[in-house]
Amino acid sequence: MSTLTPFPDMAPVPRILVDVPVAEFPAGSVTVSLTRTSEGRTMQVRGGQRLPATSPAIVIDAEAGFGIESAYTVLGHDASGAIIGSWPIGSAVLSFDQVVIQQPLDPRLAVVVAKLSGTGAELVRETPGEPAWPQGSALPGVIALGPRRGLDGVELELMVDSHEAADILQASLGTYERRQLPIWLIRTPPGRRLPAVFFCHVPRLREKDELIQLGLTRVLYSAVVTETKPPAAGITAAVLTHSDMKVFFATHTQVKALYATHSDVKRDMSLIGAASA
Repeated sequence: MSTLTPFPDMAPVPRILVDVPVAEFPAGSVTVSLTRTSEGRTMQVRGGQRLPATSPAIVIDAEAGFGIESAYTVLGHDASGAIIGSWPIGSAVLSFDQVVIQQPLDPRLAVVVAKLSGTGAELVRETPGEPAWPQGSALPGVIALGPRRGLDGVELELMVDSHEAADILQASLGTYERRQLPIWLIRTPPGRRLPAVFFCHVPRLREKDELIQLGLTRVLYSAVVTETKPPAAGITAAVLTHSDMKVFFATHTQVKALYATHSDVKRDMSLIGAASA
């Protein structure tokens, strides 16, 4: 039976461990993929695309919304990639009451932020179309109606309370030496009008460093962003790294002595982040 296990901590981000046994894959599957549905939207689960159907699908969903129901489905593909069936595997709620910003392709670049009152105070969605007045008509028709677009020109006003957090937030968009996509994933708890799972293009980020009093700093950020599609759902940085494993194990033999299968290693959340602890 499939299991969905929420982990509401920053290791490196709040997440849900999705564990689907082979027995629940659609019959005839050569590969399988996972989707998540919440707030009326269905998205591919990052890192859960076109997995071999010969072993369990064990995926860390680091993009699930906070405080809302996330329903998961496994899709089966044939050898050509065509979908041959689907099966709902359950739902879970990831409870986390803070705002997290992360780089979608590398959830290790993530930070908790305070979202100030100006963030998302005005939300604009455009529906493309041009009114046209047929000859002799008092009212126009609309040409090229829709579809309605995502949010555009969203103002963000954010704050972090340390230079360390500020460095991570800046690194999430890239540094002098390491490039990143100029895209953020912003996840917020319920009660705010922004989507709970909000991907956005960040073309320009403004930072203001303030010294409140001796030893106490806050760094303010502002940006105007546009909602985007989630980038490349098949790509993600490894959350569990070889360096993490080396903290606990000197040899592969030691790993095999404790874990019966590679799947069992992937299920052990206590290993994640050990190298950076």
